[in-house]
Amino acid sequence: MLWSFFLLCLSLFLIGLKARIYFRGQKCETLRDISNLTILITGGSKGLGQETIKLLAKFKCRIIFGCRSKPTEFLEKLLKTYPLTKIEYIPLDLQSWSSIKQFANRVNKEVDRIDILINNAGIMGTLTRQFTEYGIESQFGTNYLGPFFLNQLLLDLIRKSNCPRIINVSSIAHVFQALDFDDLNCEKWANSVFWSRIYTYRAYGNTKFAQILNGQEFYNRTGVKACSLHPGVVRTEVLQHQLSAWWFNLIMLIAWPIYSFFTKDCYYGCQTILYCIMLKDEELINGGFYKDCRLSKARYTSKDKASKLWDISLQLISKIESSI
Repeated sequence: MLWSFFLLCLSLFLIGLKARIYFRGQKCETLRDISNLTILITGGSKGLGQETIKLLAKFKCRIIFGCRSKPTEFLEKLLKTYPLTKIEYIPLDLQSWSSIKQFANRVNKEVDRIDILINNAGIMGTLTRQFTEYGIESQFGTNYLGPFFLNQLLLDLIRKSNCPRIINVSSIAHVFQALDFDDLNCEKWANSVFWSRIYTYRAYGNTKFAQILNGQEFYNRTGVKACSLHPGVVRTEVLQHQLSAWWFNLIMLIAWPIYSFFTKDCYYGCQTILYCIMLKDEELINGGFYKDCRLSKARYTSKDKASKLWDISLQLISKIESSI
């Protein structure tokens, strides 16, 4: 009887361990020499951005990162740990048009080329319908249009690389998309009492779908390779807006043990980002969608929508530029 109980407990433990490893995700086993590369990443004050910077610092490449607030303690510790790695912080607020331009101007003056640009910064699930300083729904502006504008401003530097690439940190959440080119600001959902519970996630899904479309169209318009990826469901501060709601906090308090079991920490969350960095130029699939350190397939793709989104994005940039 005792042995049966012991074997049952052992079996449950091994099954649980195997399940945990599965949901934790794959670790990047692909490596190459990137010590001579200049890598720019948006976001870096916390979460996936910060963890990606920590991993890249080990390879002695040049790292430039932009975010709204300077992570002083993190940066000082990193520079002390990796003295041979050049790591630079430049202020960047993707909700501010002037901040994007100031960031790009400084990078253009101080850097001779960009080999890899990672569009990582993003927000998710605003409880109310909010807007950037340039009048775009905040999730769409922060996650897609702001980065799109930044990429355009840095395009000449990117093209100076021998094998440049753009990496868009998208999400499986693109399945929630309901992208309407005539309503990018989600006016049709503006007065819905369900914004914070339903439509904010549709708006977020739109941005992640837009990143995938951007990755598909980038080479056609610029000659620069691009891809997108799903990092997994990662325990980061991306839920900061939702966490400010009492009802969401209550749900997370009750469900946290289960949530933690089925999600990734930041280390494993950035493994697919690292994988897309480490792939050789001939191995990276242009416009590809990656998940768990391998090529996957996005639920929604469209060459026509990718082309149309690019044109609309350029029109929005022109419109914003002429209004400020």
